[in-house]
Amino acid sequence: MKNFRISLKQWRMLHAVVDCGGFAGAAQFLNISQSAISYTIAKLQEQLGVQLLRVEGRKARITEQGLLLLERSRHLIREALELEEFAEQIGRGNDMNMRIVADHHFPDDLLMSAMREFLLQGCMVNMSLSEVNADLAGQALLNKTADLVICDQVPSGFLGDPLLDVEYVAVAHRDHALFKMDRPVCADDLERTVQVSISSAFEHNKTRDTKRSAKRALHWQVSSVDSAIAALQEGIGYAWLAKHQVEKLLEQGSLKELPLSQGRICRTTFYLVRNHLQLMHRSHIDKLAETLHSLALMHSTGVKAVITSG
Repeated sequence: MKNFRISLKQWRMLHAVVDCGGFAGAAQFLNISQSAISYTIAKLQEQLGVQLLRVEGRKARITEQGLLLLERSRHLIREALELEEFAEQIGRGNDMNMRIVADHHFPDDLLMSAMREFLLQGCMVNMSLSEVNADLAGQALLNKTADLVICDQVPSGFLGDPLLDVEYVAVAHRDHALFKMDRPVCADDLERTVQVSISSAFEHNKTRDTKRSAKRALHWQVSSVDSAIAALQEGIGYAWLAKHQVEKLLEQGSLKELPLSQGRICRTTFYLVRNHLQLMHRSHIDKLAETLHSLALMHSTGVKAVITSG
């Protein structure tokens, strides 16, 4: 049997350099020195006899040959992670921890109703729920750290079932200067206004015109929906938020929808994506997925779900 020349660690460092845009970003992401990454990548190229990266200023660009190897190696890393995960599942036996990751714009009440019905159906498993931004929701699938993910973009290599359409609105405090112009708010107005965004995920699924108009605007990033709303309540800028998250505040009048000249209301489709390589306890995962789909359909048609233990 031929011995391996390249380790999984070397491939992972290459992925980090490409994904982080350079050696400095990769070093920070992997929490190791930049010199260690530079040495490892140089050694990798030497062992393969192929130039993988081309350094241009502070950026590291993948070569055409490097891109071919990069895509194949991603499958290799994924398979190795899946093998370790499967071994852990075997070791856990029936003591399963079902991992759910949901975009934090997805309705909490619907999610909790589904989890409650799942429990009442006799599905006695440990469960962890993480509500994260759009970037991390997709990353959870790629990193195999979730069994079910609710997200607005399905990563390559996965299949997603449409679950629910969520409406978004641009909102600000009722006393914000944007409401005192006696005319619709245009792109130039947004460029001069702070946009409050959640974490690193700017609302990429909003209308193209609105996003392009605010491209050069000042962004303030916060870590949660609650923090974004708190910032708006203090009169700091505007934000695109799911309408169900601000509905009560809109009814109370403390927040108002911006009278945009275009793209006033946007909708995003959320998908339910399963870790299709989860081999153990698949019936529980399927059961929760079915429950989510059932309640989401009722939610979309305006039917209130009534859940009983009977």
